[in-house]
Amino acid sequence: MNELISLVIGYFLGNILFAMIVAKIFLHKDPTKYGSGNPGTANIGAVFGKKWGILTCIGDLAKTLAALLIVYFLYHGNRLDLSFAGLGVVLGHSFPFWNHFKGGKGVAVTALWLVFFDWRAGLIALLFCLFLVIIMKNLTIPPLVYMLGFSIFTWLNFGWEQGLIFLIATLIMIFQFRKDIVDFFTGHGKRVDVLVTIKKKLGIYK
Repeated sequence: MNELISLVIGYFLGNILFAMIVAKIFLHKDPTKYGSGNPGTANIGAVFGKKWGILTCIGDLAKTLAALLIVYFLYHGNRLDLSFAGLGVVLGHSFPFWNHFKGGKGVAVTALWLVFFDWRAGLIALLFCLFLVIIMKNLTIPPLVYMLGFSIFTWLNFGWEQGLIFLIATLIMIFQFRKDIVDFFTGHGKRVDVLVTIKKKLGIYK
């Protein structure tokens, strides 16, 4: 029963799509009609600017943290319950019932979930993800790699049940990224050079 309650708490908080909130309240626009049509951080930032993308990301991180903290204190930090809560947030964020089950891809959501679950392994996974983004110049494959790697880590260190939960979340992300994955392997994926962006911000790029 604890697991089901944790899943439900995560799902309902995950339903809060800050991409929709930010775009409609501050920009008076529907983000699903612009860019990729995805109501998530990446699309908001790409279409409307980094400021709004960052604000959306903060909101998505906040709802994830709220769900995890509620379950943490409700069930005394039980890892299995936290796993279900995180999965619930991913499900709610990706398939919100109020938006015809069309939501975001869950990168920010899963990033915080990993760090909250095991901060050392989570940070290592995110740093490896950043490394992959830099060398691959792509934002699609690295998140899937860190989720798959963390799923294996969790399976080996905390048991098959929790590993399976993270693996299910990985499969959800793969489904949400399905078009981007096809674009990547057909050579049509969007390239993002993080190092060039940083150099431009520092004024040292020529």
